[in-house]
Amino acid sequence: MRSIIQFVSASLLVLSASTGAYAQDPNVEGRNFLAEGNNSAASKKFAEAAKINPFDASALNNQAVALAAQGDNEKALNLLERANRLAPNRADITANLNELRNWMNRNSPQVAAVQRKSPVPGAYPNQGDIPPEPPPLWKK
Repeated sequence: MRSIIQFVSASLLVLSASTGAYAQDPNVEGRNFLAEGNNSAASKKFAEAAKINPFDASALNNQAVALAAQGDNEKALNLLERANRLAPNRADITANLNELRNWMNRNSPQVAAVQRKSPVPGAYPNQGDIPPEPPPLWKK
């Protein structure tokens, strides 16, 4: 009986720990903030997610959406360009990038939102404009 109680207690600890870890995911928290209309907090959470994983095109895309909603279109454009380079086959990211470029060209003529052929300068400091190599765990 005692071993069954210990097993159940251990199982509950694992379950509560995994549930707590899920609730602390910055992408999930960011999406929740976006749904609530709290774009500033959402942007911070997506920036945190991108810092944890700089190859997370979804976090960059979502951060760009939050920044554009706050009117920071230049930063949003840079993030979308980076996300598009990381995931060129993602239709949602390409659509957001094109939509933002078109909107900026129509509504902000003073902002040069040109179709950039080369990567955003300085996106990857000290490494040129090439993303860093993935950590060893990501390599197959």
